Amino acid sequence: MTGRGHRWTGVGAAFLGAAAAHLAHLPELIGAAAAAASTTVPDWIEFPVYRNGQRKGALITHRTVTHWPPLWLALAIFGIHEGGFTGALALGVAIGSFTHILADAPNPMGIPWYWPTKRLKIGKKGLWRSGEHEPFLALVFATFGFVVWSLAGGRILTM
Repeated sequence: MTGRGHRWTGVGAAFLGAAAAHLAHLPELIGAAAAAASTTVPDWIEFPVYRNGQRKGALITHRTVTHWPPLWLALAIFGIHEGGFTGALALGVAIGSFTHILADAPNPMGIPWYWPTKRLKIGKKGLWRSGEHEPFLALVFATFGFVVWSLAGGRILTM
């Protein structure tokens, strides 16, 4: 998925972040905002290296440890344990990052589900290439997130 597509999935991530924060008795708005803003985190924490204005690589290889689900699960557990503002922030970042990983999963490059250096792909060639079906996937994430948020007891703020 492209950066634009990952940002679009932030709508669904925000609903999921609010739902998780609500269920963990954490500040929902913080969880939602952190999740929405974190859907590109696994890519930018690879620390890209630039020379003469051109990207020449990264300090951390793409789709290795930064795309490893156990890392983000550990951050979510920390957030729930920590509580308060910091906990909601950590939980939201974990959910936004996990949303990123799920959006990348159908790509031919694959995701390191079990070990950070071994990527697994769906099928022989993945389901589709980066950039394909992004509006549809964003809609799926938003719908799923809204349903989960509603089931978790989410309410639209009223005046």
